[in-house]
Amino acid sequence: MTPPAEPDTQRIPVRYWIWLFGAVVSLLGDLTMTFAIGWSASRHGGQVAGLVLLVAAAPRAVLLLIGGAVGDRYGAPKVLLASCIAMFAVTTALVPTTLAIGEPISLLLVTALVVGVIDAFFLPASRSMPRLLVQPELIPRALASFQVTGVVFAVTGTAVGGVLVAWSGLTAAAGFDALTFAVMIVVLLALRNTPAGATGPRTGMFRSIVDGVKVAFGRPLTRALLITMTLAAGLLMPLDALLLPLLARDHGWSASTAGLLVASRSLGVGVIALRILARGAFARPGIFAALGLILAGVGLLGLSALDPLPLTFLAGVVSGIGVGTFTGHVLPLLMNSVEREYQSRLQSVVVLCQSLALVVMNPVLGSFADLDGVGITGVCLGIGVLSAAIGLFALTRPVLRNATVA
Repeated sequence: MTPPAEPDTQRIPVRYWIWLFGAVVSLLGDLTMTFAIGWSASRHGGQVAGLVLLVAAAPRAVLLLIGGAVGDRYGAPKVLLASCIAMFAVTTALVPTTLAIGEPISLLLVTALVVGVIDAFFLPASRSMPRLLVQPELIPRALASFQVTGVVFAVTGTAVGGVLVAWSGLTAAAGFDALTFAVMIVVLLALRNTPAGATGPRTGMFRSIVDGVKVAFGRPLTRALLITMTLAAGLLMPLDALLLPLLARDHGWSASTAGLLVASRSLGVGVIALRILARGAFARPGIFAALGLILAGVGLLGLSALDPLPLTFLAGVVSGIGVGTFTGHVLPLLMNSVEREYQSRLQSVVVLCQSLALVVMNPVLGSFADLDGVGITGVCLGIGVLSAAIGLFALTRPVLRNATVA
């Protein structure tokens, strides 16, 4: 993968671009697999779909702090490699299993449970890699490069995912996901002799976890960012896997159309990521993160009110622009708010907060979507209003308004 031509981004080490290639390829498989599980579960209604996603989020939430401590102790690259090997084995085994017994609810629940356990170790290690591979001042552009390349794969991935699911359901998605993890394993093996930063101190596991939590919640900026991200996650993260498939079924659209709707949000994220990659983050990232939440709320209002397919896609793009503005400024602030030796533990706290939000919100939103008086359009309307309200509240917090990446 060739780095962008701008002078600032040329200073990003080559090892980061190698890792980025593997990361976005595995993202392609993850998106396909996530969409396939959500689509298969949505066939049984909103409550079952919410339960399946809950089973994936619950073990991840329980084990995340341990996963973050393991990542800081033994090094994120080693933990990431072990997690990718485990995911390759699971997705490979899923192909003959689905061919033999189909896609019963029990299989969806077991798959979600196993993936949730692996994610508890995979996610903290994966999310800490940019901070270990590049200098702090280059973090916004490094993360933007991930979003830009990720959007290219996400737009194609969700579209391909819809085609694969329509063709052969979870079987095709699992086989495709296994191939992408094989690529990631090869990339990580190629980088195994590349130092990615010092690992954390060899203290006891419990002490290491406690230290990581104290760092995450003991600093005003980090704490404010975590709270804001948790609230936003509960509203916005269920969209792609749960709510947009339900919205598509409510309109009578196919799996391929649902995949394109998810891709439209990714396209909006890419618009902002390109801007950050080319010119860097805005001078007041906290303010623009809050404005991003407000814009995401506007897009969700459009999804709840618009019926023609082109306008629905446009609303998806607008919501994606808002989400991209939020994450593109919050994540660098959060990553640079703690030292490198705490990165895996910080990321484990971040993912834990997001997972807990999903544990609560997936079944709640799925249940509301099944109510005759609310429905999926009412759920989208409520998410839009609440997202905008969180953004407005964030603008009132000085610690966020005055925050800078440096």
